[in-house]
Amino acid sequence: MRNVRRNSSEILIKEEEYIEKKVNALSVYNVYWCLSELRKRGQLSTGTVLKNDSFCKLQLIRILKERRYSARSLNTFLEVSAENSIPLSYVNWFYDDTRAALWLKMVLRNTINSSESIITESDISIFIHDVIFNRKLLISNKKIVERNSDSQVALKKITLELLKDTYLLSQVNSKDIRWLTNNGGRVKINHMYQYMNKMHDLNNLKINKENKKKNGGRKIHINKAGCQQALICSGTIKFKETDTAMRLCHILASLDYWMFDTYWLYKDGDVVDRETADNRGLFISNMEDVWNSKQRRDRNKIKKNQGIDLTSDNKKNLKYLAKACGKTQREVLNDLVESAYSQIRNQEIKLSPSFPNQYKAFDKITLEKPSSLPSEHTEREVISEDTFLTKDKQELSSDYDADPVDQSRYDNEEVPAETITPKQEVQPFYPKVSNRKPAEDKADTNTENYNQL
Repeated sequence: MRNVRRNSSEILIKEEEYIEKKVNALSVYNVYWCLSELRKRGQLSTGTVLKNDSFCKLQLIRILKERRYSARSLNTFLEVSAENSIPLSYVNWFYDDTRAALWLKMVLRNTINSSESIITESDISIFIHDVIFNRKLLISNKKIVERNSDSQVALKKITLELLKDTYLLSQVNSKDIRWLTNNGGRVKINHMYQYMNKMHDLNNLKINKENKKKNGGRKIHINKAGCQQALICSGTIKFKETDTAMRLCHILASLDYWMFDTYWLYKDGDVVDRETADNRGLFISNMEDVWNSKQRRDRNKIKKNQGIDLTSDNKKNLKYLAKACGKTQREVLNDLVESAYSQIRNQEIKLSPSFPNQYKAFDKITLEKPSSLPSEHTEREVISEDTFLTKDKQELSSDYDADPVDQSRYDNEEVPAETITPKQEVQPFYPKVSNRKPAEDKADTNTENYNQL
């Protein structure tokens, strides 16, 4: 009796060792299909095959041991499980590709009707696992549905194969999105993510552009009722701002999904909806223009903060002076500063600063006392009485306004510098005071630009 028990115990130990050996030799993917087969036989406690890569083998070993699978019955079980499974080649196109997985999520959003949000990459893995091992997908009336069938595995293979073909045909050309994928920094991806999340008239982009050209470039009225987001499933797919890699995949998957209806169940020779393709291409072009515009605004902002601001009129005047004198704008500015500074030192004229301690560079120069300087009212009177200077100003101003194109007088002739006799009284320079509010300066000049001229 003891020998029988001993032999029985030894056989059981050998069978359990055999179970452990066979299960550990399986891949995680095949282990899940074994659990799926146990569910089909009613030997799995849960109604779904839960994703748990670290313990799935232990779970399978435990169930097989509890069910006292012998070596023979185990081999039969593994053969049946392999026949009722979907090979990895049918699912590999989205199993290892986050972009394709998100595209599949968009396609099946109505079929599966899953309300679980995708926020992290692990959520995508759970979705993929659920599609492969728990969903019963098949095609009915050219639509993907979830339904039980006697040939469930065979029909699911066909469905996944057709989805793969559609995805490959719907993908955006890599050349069209190279500006986005190459050196795609966080700022670029997030800016495009927000842009796609806005409302756009996606189905009429090409028509609206043509109508805008006919109207002379003026904006046309767009029926916002037909506008929609270019970012698909933005309600359930919500990646964080710091997760730029996942956001980029979401952007690309949305652009790929644009052509799903065109290529679903596509056969060679079918007519392709070119209008849809043109709208998508135009939208991608608009995205690039939006990004380039943001870059220009950022550069101009930096220049404005670091450079010298000139009014629009002074920028034109500076450009004219540089051309007339045959110099660069940088050289003209340097000459003007040097000339003004030399005149101040020679005549000991003090400039009234707009702010206290503005011109600390002039502290060591002997300057006249503020009380000796004429007031603004007196200065205006002196200028009005000095008809000679006023006449020169008017003539120069008249020449400039009347003939801005003719520059031979400035290019070919040297204008003699104004000389001041020692007895001549030199009046300090004050800017004209105007009661009008200064126009907003929409342009700026940066000193760094002059180095490039």
